Amino acid sequence: MHSKLYIPARSAELPYTVDITPESAGWTESSLQVLELDDSQSAELHTGNTEVMVLPLAGGGSVECDDETFDLTPRASVFDGPSDMVYIGIGKEYRITGEGRFAICGAKAKNSFPNRRVAAA
Repeated sequence: MHSKLYIPARSAELPYTVDITPESAGWTESSLQVLELDDSQSAELHTGNTEVMVLPLAGGGSVECDDETFDLTPRASVFDGPSDMVYIGIGKEYRITGEGRFAICGAKAKNSFPNRRVAAA
């Protein structure tokens, strides 16, 4: 496919398999990264000026931030229904540990709110 709007999987630099930033997409606020972890690997990340929601696309794990650990219930795929999510505010270092594919959905922000887990409905 030859479109500037098409970003193929595995086109990002590690640790991501997909890395869409506001700058690369041509918009101003939102981002999307996909992180793949094998055998209880972990990735240490930083939110910077972006608040993020972390959710498993397939698999499960945990998110650690500010001496808190939030578990993400495993699921086989995105077709298994709603997923748990973890909110992490701006200016935070956090770690995702687990096995599977995780979406990190971001939005630029000025205010930070308390980290929290939102359970699947």
